[in-house]
Amino acid sequence: MKAWILTLITLLAVSPTMAEPLVYEGTEGIGKGKHIVFIANDHEYRSEQTCPLLAKILAKHHGFRCTVLFGVDQQGTIKPGARAVPGMEALADADMLFFFTRFMNLPDEQADRLVDYFESGGPVVGVRTSTHCFNGQQGKWAKLNFNYSGDDYHGGLGEQVFGNTWEKERGQSHYGSNHQMGSRITAVAGAENHPILTGVDQIHAYSGAYKSHPPADAVELLQVQVLNTFGPSEDINTEKPLVNAGWTRDSYTAPSGEKKDARVVYTSFGASEDLLSEDGRRFLVNACLWACGLEDTIKPNLDVSIVGEYAPSPYTNGAFYYEGVKPLDLAGWDSRVMPDSAPLAAVGEAKNARKQLRILDNRPELKAQLAEQYPDLYGPDAKLPPAPPRKKNR
Repeated sequence: MKAWILTLITLLAVSPTMAEPLVYEGTEGIGKGKHIVFIANDHEYRSEQTCPLLAKILAKHHGFRCTVLFGVDQQGTIKPGARAVPGMEALADADMLFFFTRFMNLPDEQADRLVDYFESGGPVVGVRTSTHCFNGQQGKWAKLNFNYSGDDYHGGLGEQVFGNTWEKERGQSHYGSNHQMGSRITAVAGAENHPILTGVDQIHAYSGAYKSHPPADAVELLQVQVLNTFGPSEDINTEKPLVNAGWTRDSYTAPSGEKKDARVVYTSFGASEDLLSEDGRRFLVNACLWACGLEDTIKPNLDVSIVGEYAPSPYTNGAFYYEGVKPLDLAGWDSRVMPDSAPLAAVGEAKNARKQLRILDNRPELKAQLAEQYPDLYGPDAKLPPAPPRKKNR
């Protein structure tokens, strides 16, 4: 009963006006007449920045109609990992889904729309945490959860669609340290001629590497080398050999248990800072084209330049996302992702400053900016509260 009441409150609190989706209307190009829906709702890796940037590139440069759906709070502002993603009805006429989510727990009415898309056999491109897209979902869609152990849909939506879930032995786990070890992503030997890799040389990812176990039916595309540096360098971590970082599939299992013949692309990079890499953007644009069946249009010099301004913020839980931004604040080609007037969340809280400083160590420009705003927390004479005592192992 409590779960039902919470769902009803969530649906009533987010009004239709607040839920108005963000749409980028392309006019001419290889994607004219095609509709891509983006779902951006993760707690950590700034999907709310990655998705509108990529949507603008595909719409402005290549003619797609791109609808971006976000997790939002009760005021209709974008909230990473929110309990509601209004606008799911846009999936009804989608030609492709770009999926960037983490540990979602949605009202049944919204999960219904997503399930309907997969039951229709629509193609999908998923990135980073989409392998563990649901957690804590109750009731009829509990089988979508990443840790679902039933034989009817083992590993939930992530494992059944992308072939992986967050499980160290058979799925994924962290492989490089976030905020300290960047990574170099290149083509798997023998995959260089795959259409998705056209024009893609070397991707630098700022998000820590995942160790992924591709499914048996995967066509492997990418491999990742952990670095000892956060930024691009030749300083590879010799203790961490190459592991897989992306693949395609030609089918998935829908929640009904029915096999669907559909194109699937997955890659473990995709945090908003990762899209500072031109090759990273090119891989994702090519992946969308391939998933849509437009591989014949992929060229090594397709335009993947940034549209408008782009200011990605550090990935982490509970901080460094832009507060108070509504989806339509990102409308228009010249919009900034995210708006310059929006404050960064939780950066002025003394209790979290030690953690934030670790995140800022390899982001000197942002650290200098915050040191000016909050000298007691981030300046050279910062007076931080003492660290809490470590818990003893029992």
